[in-house]
Formats: sequence, C-alpha cells, structure tokens
Amino acid sequence: MAKEQFFNAASKPIVDLVDRAGDLAGFGRGQAFEDFLTLLRCELAGKTMEDEYLATVAKGYDKGKVGSRGIDTMVQAGGRLIAEMVNTDADILGDIFTGAITYGERGQFFTPDSVCDLMAALMSPGNTEEGADVSAGAPPRTINDPACGSGRFLLSMAKDNPNAEFTGQDVDHRCTQMAAVNMGLHGLRGWAVWQNTLTLECHRVYRIGLFFNGASRGVIREVPVAQSPFNHASVPIAAKPTQATPEAPVADHSNGQAGDITSSGDASQMSGPSSQLDLF
Repeated sequence: MAKEQFFNAASKPIVDLVDRAGDLAGFGRGQAFEDFLTLLRCELAGKTMEDEYLATVAKGYDKGKVGSRGIDTMVQAGGRLIAEMVNTDADILGDIFTGAITYGERGQFFTPDSVCDLMAALMSPGNTEEGADVSAGAPPRTINDPACGSGRFLLSMAKDNPNAEFTGQDVDHRCTQMAAVNMGLHGLRGWAVWQNTLTLECHRVYRIGLFFNGASRGVIREVPVAQSPFNHASVPIAAKPTQATPEAPVADHSNGQAGDITSSGDASQMSGPSSQLDLF
C-alpha cells in the first residue's frame, strides 16, 4: 500500500473507521470508502434513496451484533466527519480521497484549500470590475466547476457568494458524491453531476438544496438525467462552420450568443460556433 499523506490531521481517524467497517464487511479500503460516500449521500437525501442505502448495507455491513457491525462503524465515521468539518472548515473527504484512496491516481491531486480560497478571492464577482455593478434584484449568479473533484473550489467561492447557484461536474462518481455531500452540508444550492464534460455523457444528477416535502426532507435529491439541464441530447448545438470557399461562403456568426443553462434548469437557444464552454 502506498504511503498515506494528509493535509488535515482529522482525516486519519476517519480512514481508520472506514477501514474497520470494510474489514467487518470483507471489503478493502477503496470499496469501503466508496460505500461510505454512498451511505452519506443517501443519509442526506431525506429517505428518498432508501433502497440504495439498504442495498449498500446488505453488501455485508449488516453482519454481526448491533453495535459492532460494519454499518455501526460507518455511522461513527459519518458523525466524526461532520464534527471535523465543523471544527476545521476543511474538505476532509477530499483530503482522504487523495491521501489514502487514490494516491494521485489519474493525476487526482486536488488543489489545497488555501489555494482555492485565494483563487476564489481573486475571481469572486464582487471583487472584480465586472461584478461591481450587479443590481440588488438580479438573479443569483451561477458558478460552475466542470472538473470539480470534491467540490472544494465551489466551497471557497461560496464564502463570498453564498446565494449563488453552484454546479460541480466530474467524470468520477466518487468525486460527484463527495461534492454533493460537501455542498449539502455547507448549505449550498445547485447541482452535483456525474458527467464527462468533454463528451457530455451524463450518468447521474443530484440537486442540492434544502427540501421540505412532507416527511421527505434533506439536502440532496436525485433528478433523472433526461429531466435535468445536463441531458446533452436535448441541448441544441450549432453545426461547426465549414471553411470558406468561393463556392460555399460561410455564414456570419459574429453576433451569435453563447448558450446558457439557467438556474431553473432550462437550456436557452444556442447559436454561433459551438464550444464546450457554451453549455455553461
């Protein structure tokens, strides 16, 4: 096993609890951590993901006597995670992921919290000339990270823009779940999306916010991809302009407007040259 390396001392005790739960259920650290993320997400979904929660527990975390089962240890890990997030205001999940799970797999070394805070301070609309003239009645800003990892850059941006609509997308479902949990526990409103933002292939979409639907409350809801703003099949993309020739002149796209996905989830009409960035 590669050497563990954490930025936050609070990460190690949580890893130890996840390891213990995995041992009791017969899983290694990687699978146990992924199941831990699934359990956290389902816990924050206000009983709307009970089937997935129970299916995860039934994988082996329910073996043994009550109080000494894998699921009991997972609950302890979840409680400790939340307490340490409150105490440190740090991205504990992301620290565990890079320091004890992937060890930099696929180049997944997340930007340190302090650097994210600096970048957010430089980029926050309120600190730029462009953002200085926003009227009080304007709709909330949308802030997107198309390769969000655990969502820590969104968390940093939220410190100066708490009422913005945040969207985090990542090709790794583990990262999407970490972002969803982090956003939900920090009271953000927006989306966490399991999606390849280069090909636009989308697998699962989570709406983040505060939900009050009878007995089903919580801060995370899953939205079917086809009913979400991230269903790339429903987004009209203009054809790529062909090279100009005397026989086939190219249409003038100089006044084209880039497409925008609004906070209400509707995709506006897109015109002009298509681009990955036109979708956000």
